Amino acid sequence: MCEQYSHEPYIAVRRFHKHYLTTPEADIDPKLMVRGEAALVRMESWLSGSPYLVDRRLSLADISLVAYTRVAREGGFDLAKFPGVAAWVVRVEQDLGLS
Repeated sequence: MCEQYSHEPYIAVRRFHKHYLTTPEADIDPKLMVRGEAALVRMESWLSGSPYLVDRRLSLADISLVAYTRVAREGGFDLAKFPGVAAWVVRVEQDLGLS
């Protein structure tokens, strides 16, 4: 399904370039967006049948992946295109007392 390695090299790296380095869009490797969105598509698909990534309750998998996913917009990723992922972020943040 999904794992941290699908997020860190794509979503987190793109976020670092856009948000922290303020790298112009034209200078950011386009594969970062393609592969980051592919990771979000996999998450969206999985979350269409389950409220969490493992079983039906919060797990370490959710905690690990929510860190980068919740700030993906800072890398140019539009979570509105992934309503299941967006709802999952809210759910995990609430479970963790982050919202």
